[in-house]
Amino acid sequence: MSVAVVFSGQGNQHPAMLPWLHDDALLADMRARLRVPDWRAALADPAWARMNAHAQPLITATALAAWSRIEPLLRAASIEVDGLAGYSVGELAACSAAGVFAADEAIRLAALRAALMDEAALARPGGLCGVTGLAAVNVESVLRDTPVSIAIRNGEDSVVIGGPLGAEGLDAAEAALAARGARCTRLAVSIASHTSLMRAASEAFAASLLDVDTQTPVLPLFDSDGNRSWNAERVRAGLSRQIAATVRWDEVMDQLAARGPSCVLEIGGGQALARLWQQRHAAIPARSADEFRTLDGVLAWIGRCAA
Repeated sequence: MSVAVVFSGQGNQHPAMLPWLHDDALLADMRARLRVPDWRAALADPAWARMNAHAQPLITATALAAWSRIEPLLRAASIEVDGLAGYSVGELAACSAAGVFAADEAIRLAALRAALMDEAALARPGGLCGVTGLAAVNVESVLRDTPVSIAIRNGEDSVVIGGPLGAEGLDAAEAALAARGARCTRLAVSIASHTSLMRAASEAFAASLLDVDTQTPVLPLFDSDGNRSWNAERVRAGLSRQIAATVRWDEVMDQLAARGPSCVLEIGGGQALARLWQQRHAAIPARSADEFRTLDGVLAWIGRCAA
């Protein structure tokens, strides 16, 4: 009996997420860092929830608080963790869950990552756009010789593109892709994450990681290129690289699927990663911990998958 665990990225956090998650020392530390008495109430304000400085540490803290409740139950039930991965900022939670660094360090790094990305965006503003209905290879062809690039690969015909705003950037790219039959949805962000516009943030984060006490993963851990992170050096390289390079989530899913887990559990707000998984690997069931009202429900579902 085994499970692969994936940690959500930014964008689907909501006030009622993970209803069985109650306050603990980790969440108390996060509330103090963000200066909010109630993180669920704070998430009810969309403007507050969208800010990088709030969202990234909150997503990391809630994911790791949830993991601290789930992991002992998996161990007690002899359920093996087949692999760990995280989507964008979720990679910090995955690294901590794999024993690379402590949970409080992951939250600190999430806050630093957000600050560096915000600083880079002030110098080089940009945005993101979801593109579906057109093969990724054709999207790449349209974007060739433009300042816009693929930021995230989610599937054969599902990507996120990113680049500078305006007529020479995302506006032109969206028009060209729509003319080829693609569906384009501009995302409510002001940062072109996972593109070259974030190069300064990537380099600064890499320098900061050199001072972090980073351990070899004790569980199978995969970076945003779909490569297994065997040692601390690979972890640091992956965490900094993904800020300014394409996240190949399609390949991450393929690598996890190749390990043959009984099921896949997403930890975070919403069900975006579970849905992406089911579109690509329907034979292996996937659900989000956010779908369950209790932890017992999470464990019961994993048990049924392995039966």
